[in-house]
Amino acid sequence: MKTKLFSLALLLFTIVFSSCGNDDESDAVAPPVVTNAGFTWSENGGAVMTADVVYFESAYNTIKASKGTRGAADFKFVEINLAAATPATYAIGSGNAVGTLAGYGATAGNIVLTSNTSGKMSGTVTSTGSGASTTKLDATFTDIEVR
Repeated sequence: MKTKLFSLALLLFTIVFSSCGNDDESDAVAPPVVTNAGFTWSENGGAVMTADVVYFESAYNTIKASKGTRGAADFKFVEINLAAATPATYAIGSGNAVGTLAGYGATAGNIVLTSNTSGKMSGTVTSTGSGASTTKLDATFTDIEVR
């Protein structure tokens, strides 16, 4: 009788512990991929500035980026006008322009649109010009909103 009870207990013990799931595995969800969406630029190779507000206005093929409070002494505004909005390299001139509210106007360089899909636009700007003590303006924009 003791042997039967011992065998039954051993059988139950084996079944209970062998049927337990492995609790060491986690069902953690991978974190979302973070992109550095936005618009950054530098003037004359100086400090990189990050726009507070940026968007592409499709009615005018224009990127508008600003930093600071409108009307404040440190307010910055960059406008990029394009002949089209398809991914390509656009030479400055012939309907493509880069300028700032401070008075910089590009006379040479390129605007490269690398992507314009799903309501987001990305690309780069390299330009030289003059105005407001600025002779060079470079920018990068990633996944900016298309309106």
